Amino acid sequence: MKKPKHKSPETGPPPGNHKGNNKQKSSCCWPLRSGAPDLQKDEKLIEQIRQIIAETPEVRPEKVEPLRGAVASGTYEINPRKLANRLLTKIIRES
Repeated sequence: MKKPKHKSPETGPPPGNHKGNNKQKSSCCWPLRSGAPDLQKDEKLIEQIRQIIAETPEVRPEKVEPLRGAVASGTYEINPRKLANRLLTKIIRES
């Protein structure tokens, strides 16, 4: 009779591989990269992001103008329950 082989620690699924799937979980964040970072590419991306932010208006007129018109005409109504919920949510998140 043959003795059953015992697996050494080097065999079997790698640590972190559960339930038989072959996907290894990464210990790093997105984006996953191989090799050395491309700093020039990163600098270009950062500059593009800065440019987009600079070109984006702080106020979105498509949202503000209808509200401004409603306030000016006296038709804007505040929902007290909605206001209270938003205030409480903000207080809870800040604490």
